[in-house]
Amino acid sequence: MKTLMFLITLSCSLHAVADAMIVKQVPVTPTQTVSLFNGADFSGWTQVITAEPGSDPDKTWTIVNGVIRCTGKPFGYLMTQQSFANYTLKAEYRWYAQTEQMNSGIFVLKTGPDTFFLPKAIEAQLKKGSAGDFVLLSQATVNGLENPKHKSVKKMAESSEKPDGEWNSVEIVVKGDTVTVSVNGVLQNKGHSAYTEAGAICLQSEGGAIEFRNITVGPVR
Repeated sequence: MKTLMFLITLSCSLHAVADAMIVKQVPVTPTQTVSLFNGADFSGWTQVITAEPGSDPDKTWTIVNGVIRCTGKPFGYLMTQQSFANYTLKAEYRWYAQTEQMNSGIFVLKTGPDTFFLPKAIEAQLKKGSAGDFVLLSQATVNGLENPKHKSVKKMAESSEKPDGEWNSVEIVVKGDTVTVSVNGVLQNKGHSAYTEAGAICLQSEGGAIEFRNITVGPVR
């Protein structure tokens, strides 16, 4: 797994170890369902992480019994090395331990340079109690809204999350500039007029002890 690390100085400025684009810029539109994770290693993924004092970024993302496990510390994300357009993304996630911040997310339409913590993307929020919200990151737009004035787009239905420790299913459909997200079969959000129609997919490290499995991309139904 490739790793991009960012160092935080006392002035909070950011210094990238590498700033070269590592995502293939020509997007793939899936014609059949394929797995993004082989259950054995992080082939096809790059870790973008902060180098916080006292932290060990090598332990942020690990594979346990064929499942991706994230400690949530330090903050960052795991990014596909391929860009995608017009696809259905499916994944399962669960909280494997109680932490102060039960927070994570899945980024879609990630574009632009790799930056500490929040790249330009639309986040499908997985935060406990808020799964299905959209979070607009770094000037990403949807529905004519833009961060920071409109940082999030709240989900449409009551929470459809399962109890801690149980596996949740999430489905994100990107069709042109429209993005929808469903949690455990319940449509939670729909955005239109997104700022782009293609980009990388990322799993977020944001404080929550979370696991992911069965991550696939396929054609739009």
